[in-house]
Amino acid sequence: MAKDLFESEPKDLFSSEVDSKQDAEAKSKAEEEAKAQARARAEEEAKKKAEEEAKAEAEAKAEEEAKARADAKAKETDDLQALRLRRALEREKHEAEKRATKQEEIPKTAAEKQLSLVETLTRNLDRIHKRI
Repeated sequence: MAKDLFESEPKDLFSSEVDSKQDAEAKSKAEEEAKAQARARAEEEAKKKAEEEAKAEAEAKAEEEAKARADAKAKETDDLQALRLRRALEREKHEAEKRATKQEEIPKTAAEKQLSLVETLTRNLDRIHKRI
């Protein structure tokens, strides 16, 4: 019997067996690449989403801190204004008391023994420099 030299080749050159295997491998490779690209896109989207959330959180925190600083400053100015008002009221009250006491001055009377200027000066000096 004669040996067929073209045994390994398909009988029909237009058969799809070899092509179907190559097509199946190509399809599986294409599917794997598509899955890998989908995973990569999903990871990128997840990273972008995480960055956006972090950015939004940082902005919210900064906004909250700015609001807290503004509230603290407003409270401080209100406290200072209240303190100034209270001090002004106290000052007016104190001045009114002073005016009231000035009107009620005690009448002065002369001393029983009138001293000369020299005598009062010597008494003051003796009092200041007196030894104990």
